[in-house]
Amino acid sequence: MAINLQKGQREKLTTANFTVGLGWDTNQTATGVDFDLDASIFILGENKKMLSDQHFIFYNNLKSPDGAIEHTGDNRNW
Repeated sequence: MAINLQKGQREKLTTANFTVGLGWDTNQTATGVDFDLDASIFILGENKKMLSDQHFIFYNNLKSPDGAIEHTGDNRNW
């Protein structure tokens, strides 16, 4: 099942396992300037605060301490 989110939109995830993929359509008037799209996630505790710095998962910290979240890294070859 695919979910397409818009900026600021929230979605409750009800499945235990899922994959996040990012994509975009180029602008009709593209300037030809290179760009890069990065994904990140932060894990919150019951108090809605980030558990620790290690719970911020991004291109420079690819796995959560418990291994529940894994970032596959940056791929600029698409």
